[in-house]
Amino acid sequence: MTASSNPESTHNQPIADPVAHFREIDWCNKILTNKSIVNISIPDRTPIASTESALVRETLNTSNTVKACVTFLRYIKLGSKQEMEQRGETKHNPFLEVGAILDLQSGVNGFAKTMHGGVFGVVLDEVCGTAANMQAKHGALTASLTVNFKKSLHTPAVVVCRGRVVKKEGKKLFLKGSFEDKDGNILAQADGIWILVEKEIGRWTDDASANNRERTSKL
Repeated sequence: MTASSNPESTHNQPIADPVAHFREIDWCNKILTNKSIVNISIPDRTPIASTESALVRETLNTSNTVKACVTFLRYIKLGSKQEMEQRGETKHNPFLEVGAILDLQSGVNGFAKTMHGGVFGVVLDEVCGTAANMQAKHGALTASLTVNFKKSLHTPAVVVCRGRVVKKEGKKLFLKGSFEDKDGNILAQADGIWILVEKEIGRWTDDASANNRERTSKL
């Protein structure tokens, strides 16, 4: 089935079926069907009264900015049990890779036909932040995020962004992220630190959103 516009879809994205949309693209389908993938989600872009995530739910959710987005969780086993413990990782709560495949249009441009560098930072912060919050009982806040730009991105384009906790030390979470094109070229890389908080920080404050919330659906 060909993906089409559907403003009444439950996720409120411009594309009716984002998963089908990306599975029609060979390199995206290879990512989504990889055996290491443990979850695929369609992020809910419905605006909520609290204005939480309004930037990604509204501003970057149009047919001229981010036309479609799906997120995935990927399990990557790195090292022995001892090495996992040394970096603060446990078998019951592993450091899953969070990924987002995005169909980007000209509305994200800075220079002509070129995505604004700030959009790299926004998406990397969202993806890495989702990975950080999966390790947090009450939430985690971005303390620092350094983005190193490798190549410009010409739009329109479909890309994949990845983020993963690499170390947990006290209240600090250390993360790495990347932005890749269809050929696997690294467009940008990020290093960040998130701080675990001890009380609810206002995520999912809308009642309707809370009924359906999933950590994987923030992006």
